[in-house]
Amino acid sequence: MTDPFRAMLTMHQAALEGWLSLTTLAFRSWEQVLALNEQLVRQADGLVRVHVEIDDGPTFTGKYGKRHLDIDPERDV
Repeated sequence: MTDPFRAMLTMHQAALEGWLSLTTLAFRSWEQVLALNEQLVRQADGLVRVHVEIDDGPTFTGKYGKRHLDIDPERDV
């Protein structure tokens, strides 16, 4: 006669192994997401604009895109 406790033990062991492998996979994916986020933040330092020319108002020498409320679609978007 088969032992019902042995069958329950093997079922629980299989469920535990599956759960452990799933949590391991989840933590590895979170580790990868955090590593990519760190690379993105480090890359942003190289893309920051150091010098921004701001025009004080409408003058004959002022150009569009140099006033403080203007945006440049090719640069800012």
